[in-house]
Amino acid sequence: MKYITVVRKLEKTHTCPFCHEKSENMLREGKYFFVIPARAPYVKHHILIVPKRHANLLMTLTHAELLEMHKLVDIRTKKLHSKYKDVSLLLRDGLVKDPLISKSINHLHFHLIPNVGIHIESQIKAENRSWLDDTAYTKTAQAYKKTFL
Repeated sequence: MKYITVVRKLEKTHTCPFCHEKSENMLREGKYFFVIPARAPYVKHHILIVPKRHANLLMTLTHAELLEMHKLVDIRTKKLHSKYKDVSLLLRDGLVKDPLISKSINHLHFHLIPNVGIHIESQIKAENRSWLDDTAYTKTAQAYKKTFL
């Protein structure tokens, strides 16, 4: 299924996919954050770091949350660097308002993306990404756990 189709459906029902994440898909779970494979990955081994509580802005995180987030970013980046030369960190915060920004989820999250540049042309490809069904997503999570834990 196309990513944009799923996002539009979620918007209509006011459902936040990150607030309903299943534990079996989590690569790591901390007190404040969890790490998951991207459900609509740009590339293989694209992972997300997401606060457990629904937050939209980085500046609303507590000091304890920021410390845990930094630790998870550091650990996951090192793991990805063991396999890839380059890792991009992309922060997605704020509210979905401007269609030119191509932000689709109203929940703060961080992308860790190996070996891919993030630039304006990515917006065109972003809408053409596929959304992994539940079975494929859980299978991906299990495979990532073996690779990155």
